[in-house]
Amino acid sequence: MKYYFIRPVAILLMGFTYLISRFINIPILENLVSIFALVIVLTFLPFLKSVPRILISVLLIISVTLFYFGEGFEALIFSFDANAGLLAIFIFVPLISIPIQEGKYLENLEIIFNYYIKSTKQLYLYLKISLMGIGAVMNLGTIPIMHQLTNTQSLKEHDLIRIKAFNRGFSLSFLWSPYFVSVALILSFFNISWINLFPFGVGFALIGLMLGYLFERKTNVKIEMPEVTDKNLVRSAKRKVIQLILIVTMMTVVTITIENYVDLSILTIIPVVATVTALIWSFIYLTPKQLAKKLFIYTQERLPKMGNELSLFIMAGVFGVALLNAGASDWIVYLLEITGISHVLLLIPIAGIVIIFLSFIGVHPLITITAMSMTFSAMPIFADEHLILALGLLISWMVTVMSSPLSATNLLVASLANMNSYRVGWKLNGAYSITLWLIYYLFIVVFYFIF
Repeated sequence: MKYYFIRPVAILLMGFTYLISRFINIPILENLVSIFALVIVLTFLPFLKSVPRILISVLLIISVTLFYFGEGFEALIFSFDANAGLLAIFIFVPLISIPIQEGKYLENLEIIFNYYIKSTKQLYLYLKISLMGIGAVMNLGTIPIMHQLTNTQSLKEHDLIRIKAFNRGFSLSFLWSPYFVSVALILSFFNISWINLFPFGVGFALIGLMLGYLFERKTNVKIEMPEVTDKNLVRSAKRKVIQLILIVTMMTVVTITIENYVDLSILTIIPVVATVTALIWSFIYLTPKQLAKKLFIYTQERLPKMGNELSLFIMAGVFGVALLNAGASDWIVYLLEITGISHVLLLIPIAGIVIIFLSFIGVHPLITITAMSMTFSAMPIFADEHLILALGLLISWMVTVMSSPLSATNLLVASLANMNSYRVGWKLNGAYSITLWLIYYLFIVVFYFIF
């Protein structure tokens, strides 16, 4: 019971302290962020599942050892804030789910779904676009909601199509959504803005949609769906969905506008805009007392369930700092020199192989890409190629989410579908994800030589 109370309190204190420290220059605030993050890891660690507990424990032991022989334990403690910006996004952005659920936007999506879906091809595209759109804001929580909405008797025999759409649609958001830790991490290290990244990310996502259509077109069959005859109901549902799209678009425009005109990191702007939008939007559907109750439930139920991800994000940052302090950047530079790898187009596939391989043995891409981003972004040889590197790392991250049996996405989809995660990840999506990576890499090569 003691830990149950401490964990959400530590999470909230860390999140709010980080945001306050971005606006008020008081050095002790950054130290407090590190201390709260350390408390999160220590209080969550005994209760994590076996695989993440072992992985995080190994990272902690290695980091402690490196700091012991290097900068010392004080530096270790104050390194726990390395990924605080990512954590703030992970903590506050899901608040958007409150007005989305209270406004019954998902129920209106279901009405449109039942009205328009008449074939497996339409089912696949609808779900994939929905996961890529709504999932870009609501993150992983979108998958069980969409699974529940489409878990009807008429779709039982088309479970494989649904699984592919869930996995692929959600994974494509990792390429462009500013509300995902993948994009936020890349933006925090490389000298590029989201505006630079957005056209490529969305373009790649559209290519992913088209490739998926080509992969699934041969299996198209008709579906008998519940008939919706009330045209007024359909029109009302359309208006509701358009409203949702406009609000999400408005959030993104406001975020990017603030980034261009205010000297604040995107990691600070995103959680602030998301929180303010969620609160204002919620007041349309809830009284202050009802909203307060929803927020309390969020802190007591949603936040404690973030233990795996929060602990992993924290330790990935600590591990990255430990590696840099131990001279990992010099090792990588030396390795690149002796192997003759000095060109960014050669580095991207090698880094991709490492990232994807490690994800299959349980090493989260956040850890690998954090270490790589810290190193590559500081190397003078790649100073003019940050956008190319960023795209290369993002497409490899996308493959791990889509195909690794140990990715959170595949584990969640596998549990919902009562299926093996190896089948959900590699068997159903391996060929698709690797083909997609090769197409993306070809576009990156073309872009490099043209521009």
